[in-house]
Amino acid sequence: MSFPPSSAVGDRRDVIGGRGPTRPTASVASVSRARRRRADALEIAAVAVVVATAGFFLAHGGGHDLASGPAAGRLVALGRLTGLLGTALLLLQLLLAGRLPWVDRTYGHDRALVAHRHLSRVALPLLLAHAGAITVGYAAQDGLSPLVGWLVEPVRLLSGAVPDMLTAFAAMGLLVVVAVTSVAAARRRLSREAWHVVHLTGYAAVALSVPHQLSAGSDIAGHPVTRLFWLALYIATAGAVLVFRFLLPLVRSLRHTLTVEEVVHEAPGVVSLHLRGRALHRLPVRAGQFLQWRFLTPGLWAAAHPWSISAAPDGQHLRITVRDLGDHSRRLLNVRPGTRVVIEGPYGAFTAERRTRRRVLLIAAGIGITPIRALAEELLADSDTPPGDISVLYRGAQMETMVFRCELERMSTDAGLRLLMLTGPSGRGSWLPLQHAAWGRDDDAAALHHLVPGLRDHDVYVCGPAAWMDLVESALRAAGVPAAQIHDERFTA
Repeated sequence: MSFPPSSAVGDRRDVIGGRGPTRPTASVASVSRARRRRADALEIAAVAVVVATAGFFLAHGGGHDLASGPAAGRLVALGRLTGLLGTALLLLQLLLAGRLPWVDRTYGHDRALVAHRHLSRVALPLLLAHAGAITVGYAAQDGLSPLVGWLVEPVRLLSGAVPDMLTAFAAMGLLVVVAVTSVAAARRRLSREAWHVVHLTGYAAVALSVPHQLSAGSDIAGHPVTRLFWLALYIATAGAVLVFRFLLPLVRSLRHTLTVEEVVHEAPGVVSLHLRGRALHRLPVRAGQFLQWRFLTPGLWAAAHPWSISAAPDGQHLRITVRDLGDHSRRLLNVRPGTRVVIEGPYGAFTAERRTRRRVLLIAAGIGITPIRALAEELLADSDTPPGDISVLYRGAQMETMVFRCELERMSTDAGLRLLMLTGPSGRGSWLPLQHAAWGRDDDAAALHHLVPGLRDHDVYVCGPAAWMDLVESALRAAGVPAAQIHDERFTA
C-alpha cells in the first residue's frame, strides 16, 4: 500500500478528513471570532471559579478573621484562604492538562500546557503557605512558639486531632515531588516514561486532598452551598480528566484498531509509517494535528510519543513521519508491518481552522515539514483556492536531505502550490541562506517581502526547531505580519 501521489490532490477535494472540502474563505473570519468567544468564555469561567472561592471565604466570616482578632487566628484564616485558592488553581491546572477538546481547539495543546505550568508556580506556593500558616497558627493557639510548633503540631494533627490529615500530608508530599521533577534540570535527568509516571501521581494527590477539605475545612463543612460548589468542581474536574484523558483514547483505539501497514524510508534516519484502521472517517483528526502514538511491540509499548500526521487524512489511512532523534524514535525505523497501535488524540490547534486570510504561507525546516505538508494538501484540496494562494517555504541544509521534496514538487506542478525550497548555510544571525540574508539579520524581513509578495495579506504557519521558529517569527513581525496571522505549535512547551 502507498498513499496517493500528490498529483491526486484534486481528486480528493471531497474526502479530506471525511468532512468535505476546506471551509470557504468567506467563513474564515466568523470561525476566528467563534474561537475568540470560546476563549473569552473559558477565561471568564476560570476567573469565576477563583472569585467564587474567595467570595465564599469572605461570606463565611473569613474577612473578619483576617482583619481582626489575635495573631494566631489571623494566621489560621490566612491558611484557610491560601488553601482554598491553591486548591481551586490546582483543579484548573488539571483541566488545562486534561486534553479537553474546548481547551485544545481554542489555545492549542502547547499553550494550554504553558498556562498549566504558570498556574503551578502560584498553586503550589499557596498550598505550602496554607500548610505553614495553619501549622504555626494552631501552634500559637496552643501557646507554642513557632519553632516548637513546627515540630509538635504536625504530630498532633496526624494523631487524629483533625480529621483526614494523613491523606492531606500525603497529597502535599506528592505535589512537591511532582513540582521538583518538573523543574527543567530534574526533567532532563528523567526518561520521558519515568517523568510521565511521576506526573500522573498529581491526580492521586488531588484525590487524597478531597476528604480533608470536605471534612476538616471550616469554610466548607456546615455550609451546604459552598459544599455543593466544591463537590461540583471536584466531580467536573474528575469527570473531564477521566473521559478525555483515559476513556476516550481507549474507546478510539478499540474502535479504529490501527495497525502499521507499510514502513517507507524517506531519507537517512527518516521513516514514514502508513497506518490503516477501521472507520477512520469517524476520527476527528485534521491536517496539522498530532496524536500520541504507542506501538505495541517490545521496546515501544511502554510510552506514547507525539507525532503529527504527515498527510491529510482521507478517512482510510493515516501517515506519520519520524526522524531518528533518540532511542524511542530510532526503534521506529525497524517497526514491522502488522504492529498494533494505540492512540491518544488528536490534539493541537495548528490547523486551517486558525486561518484568517485567503492566502496562506507555510514555513518549515527539518522534520517540521510533516504537519506543513499535510496542511498544504488539505488547503489545496479546497476547490475555491486559486493556484498560487498557498505557498510553502521549505528551509533545509541541502536538497538531497529534504523530506517530501518530490511530493511537494508534484503539488506545485499539479495543484498550484507555490513552492520555495531554500538550501545552504545560514547568514549570521539569520535563518535564511546566505544569498537571501546577505544584508544581515535586520534584513530578513526585507528578504521575506521579496520572496513572498503580499506577505502581510497571508496567514503564516511555522514549524521547525524552537530557536529557528523564534527567528522566523521575529522576522515576520518585523515585516509587518500581525501576530494574529502567525500560527505555530511546539512540542517543547
